[in-house]
Amino acid sequence: MIKRKQLLFGEVIHKKENNGRAKEVIAKLSRGLMLPIAMLPIAGLSLGIGATINSQAATTAGQTIGSVLMLTGNIIFAILPLLFAIAVSITFTKDSGTAALSSVVGYFVFLLLQTALIVNPHGNDPNYHFLWYNFTPEKFQAIFTESFGVNTLSTSVFGGILVGATVAFLYNRFKDIQLPYAIAFFSGVRFIPIITFAAMIIFSMIFAILWPLIGQGLFYLGEGLQYGGQYGGINSLVYGIINRALVPFGMHHVINTMLWFTNIGGQFDTNLEMFKANGTDLHISAYQLAGDIVASKITGDINMQIYFTRLIGQHTIEGTKYTITIQDIIYSSKQSGVQIAPGQYTNFAYVFGLFGLSGAALGMLFAAPKGEGRKQAAAIVIPGAIVSSLTGVSEAIEFTFLFLAPWLFWGFHAILAGIGGMITTTLIYYAPNVAPHVTFSFAQGALDFVIYGVIPDIRGGGTHCWMLLLMSIVYFPIYFGAFYWAIKKWNLSTPGRGGTKLFTKADWMKEKQDKSTLNKALTLREKSKEVIMAYGGADNILNIDACITKLRIQVKNKKIVNENRLKELGALGVIHPSPQSVYAVFGNEADLIKNQMKDIIAKGEHKYLESKPIKH
Repeated sequence: MIKRKQLLFGEVIHKKENNGRAKEVIAKLSRGLMLPIAMLPIAGLSLGIGATINSQAATTAGQTIGSVLMLTGNIIFAILPLLFAIAVSITFTKDSGTAALSSVVGYFVFLLLQTALIVNPHGNDPNYHFLWYNFTPEKFQAIFTESFGVNTLSTSVFGGILVGATVAFLYNRFKDIQLPYAIAFFSGVRFIPIITFAAMIIFSMIFAILWPLIGQGLFYLGEGLQYGGQYGGINSLVYGIINRALVPFGMHHVINTMLWFTNIGGQFDTNLEMFKANGTDLHISAYQLAGDIVASKITGDINMQIYFTRLIGQHTIEGTKYTITIQDIIYSSKQSGVQIAPGQYTNFAYVFGLFGLSGAALGMLFAAPKGEGRKQAAAIVIPGAIVSSLTGVSEAIEFTFLFLAPWLFWGFHAILAGIGGMITTTLIYYAPNVAPHVTFSFAQGALDFVIYGVIPDIRGGGTHCWMLLLMSIVYFPIYFGAFYWAIKKWNLSTPGRGGTKLFTKADWMKEKQDKSTLNKALTLREKSKEVIMAYGGADNILNIDACITKLRIQVKNKKIVNENRLKELGALGVIHPSPQSVYAVFGNEADLIKNQMKDIIAKGEHKYLESKPIKH
């Protein structure tokens, strides 16, 4: 019987493999989305510091410096859709520069064709015309936005992601094309920008026909989620649980992107908002207050809060000083008929990230037997707790108990994360005088907490960051008590406990000596070679990728992957998200090992290694 086949990003696959390959595509997409997100920390830092200087500076020179920092940081957020197009295209083409260049060409063709279809109001007709659609000025503002200096459909990062995916498909399909002799110069990868240009005309027309309807649907979906927020923060409860539940598989970035950067996570129109500060109606729009030339729509929870960073604080308007708070912005938005809830999808992780997981770490530490067991636990959980609290990268501590007590991760930690979001979102709607509104640009740790919580609060922005700090302090004993009790009650195999029976001191010392010798003897290059061997050799490896903490490898045969060897080399655990994917959690070394592995294979250094047998 002949198996049906289909095309997936240019690759022919068997029908029965669809489910597994779909998971791999989602996982790879998640990794690709992390590339532009990784640019946000420096942009956010520049924007936050610039806004603070600009707000507090008493001299023209100080305000100029602040404005420069604000603008350089803000540009990254302004071009996010283009960055997503580039990131997705190179992710699915093994980092092809041709695909990246083609995605830039494709994205601008995509935008400018839509712009050409807009017919502005003229004569006695106040409406905008777009194909067969007629939009009132208010409706036009809801569906279109200013991007790269032109009016275009407000597709946000959705447009960028789909353009990048289309370019990746075209690259994989046509990169080896052979054209007739007369035009053979355009064969191979030189054909990709050409076919991209033509394809984007069709792609943009499809968007022009469908997006006015889809865009409105997404807007109403976002409103529906916010409606759920008004009833006990249900939206943030569900999101918080799903966010943590997907972390082990590296797929949480997909849902994060939707809520953080698109109108599903909320929308703020900088043209329509009228501000009230110090009890006075200012009658000034947001874009005028921010010093922008034209109005635009800001979509997504993070994007909105980053924009608010420019608005909050002191402003001098016609000789009078005013202090704008986030509460003023929410009030002004509501006056125009749009309810926003900044922070409903970003606050929750501060609650468990600052001190909550530190309580879990302390619970695991005290649950370990005194002596060598507790020393072993301390060496693992204390660094993880510090990283979580300081930077917000919580995977280091989460993975220490994910693989040893999975139900403690999904059954307790994920639910507590959702409850944290539910509480903070409920406060936003029903206790605005204490509700927190703290965003981030890297991860929800102390560094971002200071930049987006403490500093804006000092400027009078009303972020109420102290509420998150208080909640996280309350979470500390909850996590400590729950972890300590659960570990003791069910004799869980958390760090330092060694499984159902504890190691003797001699066993532990021998293991410690063996691992210490291994780690000292192996350089990063040598460790990477050993990792290649543990994955069954270079011939068994189909693709090499990594995110912040996980080495993401696709293999031909999972049966010959030596998981024990990966753990000996420092992996906290091994995950199997799909039939061909084997992820190893190496923490902050993951990306470095990935680069070394690629270089080793590219230079042929793996050939000698592959002659060695793999011990299981």
